[in-house]
Amino acid sequence: MSDELKSLRLFVAVADRGSISEGAKRCHLALAAASKRITELEARARLPLLVRHARGVLLTPAGHALLAHARTVLTAMDRMSAELDDFRHGITGVVRITANASAIAQFLPAQIGSFLRRHPGLKIDLQERTSAEVAKTVGSGLADIGVLEGNTPVDGLECLPYREDELAVVVGLRHPLARRRRVDVAEMLRHDHIVVREGTALYRVLHTVADELRVPLKVRMQVGSFDIVCRMVEEGVGIGLLPRAAIGPQLQTMRLRCLRLDAPWARRKHVLCVRRVADLTVAARSVLDDLGRPA
Repeated sequence: MSDELKSLRLFVAVADRGSISEGAKRCHLALAAASKRITELEARARLPLLVRHARGVLLTPAGHALLAHARTVLTAMDRMSAELDDFRHGITGVVRITANASAIAQFLPAQIGSFLRRHPGLKIDLQERTSAEVAKTVGSGLADIGVLEGNTPVDGLECLPYREDELAVVVGLRHPLARRRRVDVAEMLRHDHIVVREGTALYRVLHTVADELRVPLKVRMQVGSFDIVCRMVEEGVGIGLLPRAAIGPQLQTMRLRCLRLDAPWARRKHVLCVRRVADLTVAARSVLDDLGRPA
């Protein structure tokens, strides 16, 4: 520890005990050495910091100001030392992540897998929820980190940019749109849809655009995952609106076509959210920093 930090720690101890001699004992210093450090602090401040009297010392107004700053500096230094110790011994603990289906299907598995291979002592609890549920879960403290669609309300949360994806229209090979390469919103809405459950960002955006065009949304079936959407689309039950990158394996193995959607909102942003970055544990902050790196 540097001499300046030792002097600040001594000053805090003296202020807490109301005595230079008691502060010296707490910091394992001789009284003469402690007195010299206090005198040097006052000389650097060019102001008296303590008022000496028979029963000990009292802080001057300048002393109270220094005490507040000293506590802040020492707390930050102690936290930094603890974090560095954690890194030296390997990051440990459990980090709770809640994310929407799109992020889990497209981005998180590879990133989390890579991180855990580098930090075998750390565990991650990953839960899938709708974007709105992600915001509530993080806001209530039930998750450390959230990943959600960028247009989701996140009152009171701190957000960081994460990834972008593109929505596309998935149709079966026997569907009337199967020979097309792209489709506009009005034409898409003329067909029956297989949708992921109510409350998801995809469900919400379909309802929003249908309302804007004043046409009914034709929901033929609600299901619980992207994979089931693709299976039902393959069977000719309807069409699906899904993140293109999330269904790469299905497009390779199933009788499906993926059409580009002519709509500006088809390009979506996803964000990371936390209650307060400064309050995260070392493990959670390490995961957040790793997730936040550019793709």
